[in-house]
Amino acid sequence: MNIVLSSTSALNFHVLLEQTATGRTIASIAELANCQVEADTRKAALEAIQELVSDRLNNVEVLPLEVSLSESKRENPWTEFIGMFEGDDEFAEMAAQWQAERNQATDDLA
Repeated sequence: MNIVLSSTSALNFHVLLEQTATGRTIASIAELANCQVEADTRKAALEAIQELVSDRLNNVEVLPLEVSLSESKRENPWTEFIGMFEGDDEFAEMAAQWQAERNQATDDLA
């Protein structure tokens, strides 16, 4: 596994804005757990969430982490099962029955 760390001076977050039944605005940060504020207006909610994120990240170092997977990890996990029922007459009979049932269901819908 290869791990690459790099630092950045700016972070971008997705702000979710919701209107409550009472007309207040809830702002939350999708990428940060438990990072949510509620305010009377949209503008006030955006200002409050920006301040909350700044305070929360003030003493935190944020680094992007890229993890490279080896080639063996990228293989299709189902590959080992290809052809496992080849030559199995009982499975072939069941598969034919399933196909007939699907065809009948399609005909019934038409």
